[in-house]
Amino acid sequence: YQYMFYGCTSLTTAPALPATTLVSYCYESMFYECRSLTTAPILPATTLATSCYSNMFSRCSSLTTAPELPATTLADGCYWNMFYGCTSLTTAPELPATTLATGCYNSMFCGCGNLNYIKCLANNISATNCTANWVDGVASTGTFVKAANMTGWTTGVNGIPTNWTVEDAQ
Repeated sequence: YQYMFYGCTSLTTAPALPATTLVSYCYESMFYECRSLTTAPILPATTLATSCYSNMFSRCSSLTTAPELPATTLADGCYWNMFYGCTSLTTAPELPATTLATGCYNSMFCGCGNLNYIKCLANNISATNCTANWVDGVASTGTFVKAANMTGWTTGVNGIPTNWTVEDAQ
C-alpha cells in the first residue's frame, strides 16, 4: 500500500486499515499530500516494522484527528515524518511506547503549527535520532505529558517544545 493515495488532493475519507501484522514500508507515504483528508483510519498494530508508517500523512493539511497509535514495540523509522506539515492537527495521538527505536519519531510532528498537546510515555530515548526535529514548528505554547519516571528529556525541537507546560502522566 506504499504511496497508494499519494497526492490524492480530493480524498476526504481514508479506507479501513485493519492489519495488525505489518511489513517494512507497508504504509509509507500512503496519504502523502491528501490535503482534503480530515480523519485518519484506525491503525491497530502494536508491533511495527521498519518505516511502516513513515510519511503516511505528511502534508495532509486538513487532518484534524490523528489515529490512535497503540504500538508499544517500535522499529527504525516507523513514524518518521508521519504527520509532517499537518497544520490542522492540534492534539497528537498518545504515544505509549516506552523504548524508542532509531529515527522512529524523527520529524514526526515537524511543521504542525497548531499542535499544542503531546503525551509521550517514552522513558528510553537513547536510540540515534529517535526524536530529531520531531517537534520543530509546533505551536509556541502547549502541554507535554511525560512518563513520571522520565528525566532524560531536553527542551527544544528534539525534545519537549520550548515554552510548553510539562506534566507527569498519571
